Amino acid sequence: MSKKIFISYCHRQGEWVGKRLKPCLDAGGADVRIDVGRFTAGISVYKQMDETQDECDSTLLVLTPEYLTRPDCLHEMNRAIARDPNFANGSTIPVILEKCDLPDEIKDSKPLWIDLTNDKDSTKWDMLFKACEADLGAEVPHWLEARDEILRYLERNQSVNLVVTGNPKWNELIKHIQTDFPLKLGEVDLNKGTTHSRHGLVMELLAACGIQRPVPPDEDLMVLHNSIEARGMSYIALKHLDNAISRRYGTDLFSALRYLMMESRALTLLAQSRQHFSQLVPQDHPLSAMEFKTVELNGCKR
Repeated sequence: MSKKIFISYCHRQGEWVGKRLKPCLDAGGADVRIDVGRFTAGISVYKQMDETQDECDSTLLVLTPEYLTRPDCLHEMNRAIARDPNFANGSTIPVILEKCDLPDEIKDSKPLWIDLTNDKDSTKWDMLFKACEADLGAEVPHWLEARDEILRYLERNQSVNLVVTGNPKWNELIKHIQTDFPLKLGEVDLNKGTTHSRHGLVMELLAACGIQRPVPPDEDLMVLHNSIEARGMSYIALKHLDNAISRRYGTDLFSALRYLMMESRALTLLAQSRQHFSQLVPQDHPLSAMEFKTVELNGCKR
C-alpha cells in the first residue's frame, strides 16, 4: 500500500511543489495529498487541512523563511510535530528548501532533516524518497531534466524519441505530461493487440486524437491524413516504438506519418523505445526519414 504523504508548504513555493516535488513522489508511488484541487468552498480551510493531514502517514514540511512566518503553515507544522514530538517514528519529514533558522521544536530533537536548497543533488532526493517509501527507478534530477527537455521539444512541435534504459518510471513520466500540462497528449501503445495491423493502428492513432469515425480498411490512410490535418496539431505518445520495426504496416503508413510530422506539421510524436531511433531503424527503412529529437531516461544501477 502506498504511503500517504501530506505536503505542508507556503504557497510562494507552490510552483516548486506542484511541478517538481509532487509529480516525482506521485510517479515514485507515494500517495501525495496537498490542498490544491482537494478543498471544498464554504468549509473551513483549517478543518479541511486538519482532516487531510490526519489521513496521512507522514507530513513533509517544505521549510523556508516565509513558511516559518505563516500561521497556517505553523499550524500544520505544530500538528505534525505533536504526533511525534521526539521524531522517533519518521512521521514528520523536515525539508529545507531555502536556508532558514529551524524552529526549536525541530532543532532540539535533532532529527535528520533533508537539505534541498540545491534540488539537483540526487543524494538528498534519495533520502527524501526513502523516507516517503517512493522510488522513481532513476535519479530524481535526471527524471525531471528528461521531462523538461521533452516538454521543450513538444512545445516547439518537435517530435521526440524517449530512449529508456533500465527500469525508470517512464510510463509515469508520460502520464504526468498528459495530466499536468496543456498539450492534450494522446496515447498509443504498440504492445496493445489492436495495433498489430495497419488498420488497427490507424484506428488507435485517430482515437488518441479524439477522432471517432468509421474507417474503411481500404481508405484508412486517407482518413488518417485528412482527419489529423484538419485538426491543426495533434500530439501522440507512441509507446514501445521498437515493435513497429517487426510489424508489416507497409511503407505507405510510414510515408503518411512522415508527411503529417514533417510536411504539414500536423502531428508531433513522443515515441518511447528501448533503443535509439538511429540504431533501431536501418537506413533504408521507411521510418528512417522521420526526424526525432533524442531524450534519454536512464534507470539507476542498484
